[in-house]
Amino acid sequence: MGAKQISFGIYEIDEEATKEAVEKYLLQAREYMVTEYIPLEPKVTPLYEPRYHGQTNAVGSQTEIIAVAIVDEIERRRRHVERVEKAVSRLGARQQKLIRMRYLDDDNVMDSDVAEALGYSTRHYRRLKSIAIYRLAAALGLVVLKED
Repeated sequence: MGAKQISFGIYEIDEEATKEAVEKYLLQAREYMVTEYIPLEPKVTPLYEPRYHGQTNAVGSQTEIIAVAIVDEIERRRRHVERVEKAVSRLGARQQKLIRMRYLDDDNVMDSDVAEALGYSTRHYRRLKSIAIYRLAAALGLVVLKED
């Protein structure tokens, strides 16, 4: 009698899509760190007639809508960068250094440059980076599952 393998039906991770999602998230954080948000500005057109209306407690004027949007966008960017920093800080020291050098500290950094700067072989570098990417994916909720 042959032995049967038990299958639990556990989901499989789409490694490439997960890696792309994490890299996109990290690069977006880098952009937020180095660029300043340039807010919208309201159009100013004088209106010389009084406007009478009751209290609605609703944001209605263009200036108010833009002010709310500016505050929301600045806060969204801050939270994005904060989430990345928190997730990266939970990695091991070598993985943190690798991720910061590759994605957060400078633009257009190549894997080979980081591997050389850290004194790692290409194979060791890829292994450390892969582990770091999947840990970040789990921490940031960016794991992509394969479709059946």
